[in-house]
Amino acid sequence: MKFLFSLALTSICAFAVQAQIQTIQMPTKSIPVATSAARAEFMNAKYWSKIGSQEDKDIGFVLFSRNLLPNPEGQIELWVKVLPNNAEKFNRHYNLSNEAAFVLQYATVDCAKNSLMLDRTAVYDANFNRLGDGTAALNPKSSRDRVKQGSIGSEIFQAVCVKLAA
Repeated sequence: MKFLFSLALTSICAFAVQAQIQTIQMPTKSIPVATSAARAEFMNAKYWSKIGSQEDKDIGFVLFSRNLLPNPEGQIELWVKVLPNNAEKFNRHYNLSNEAAFVLQYATVDCAKNSLMLDRTAVYDANFNRLGDGTAALNPKSSRDRVKQGSIGSEIFQAVCVKLAA
């Protein structure tokens, strides 16, 4: 009798669990990959470190880095935030919109080969809204172009290969 009672109770529990599993539904809306809250968290100033600056009175800027890590090839990859000292003049020089507040770039630096690649570039306003990918003035035309003294690329290379390596 105990055995039959135990078997019946097990069957009832299994049926109840199975019924509950069938009523669970997955949400139909997809979760956005980059929400504005996640973007604001990524942009939060406390996660960025100042690595350099360009002191030109017209187009000067301050460089901040995040996630500075070596890759398997021995190069250094990092996110770079370029914050202009004078946004109006900086935006005019780099052909950016008037709303642009800063530039975000993903850089790969190879100190041994004296090379720098800016893999991704995006321009943001003060509310962390993406305005676009920037202009040709922000990036070299090809990987063979020389880095101009005082440019964003030059300052990134100096900060990573000279200042941080010392």
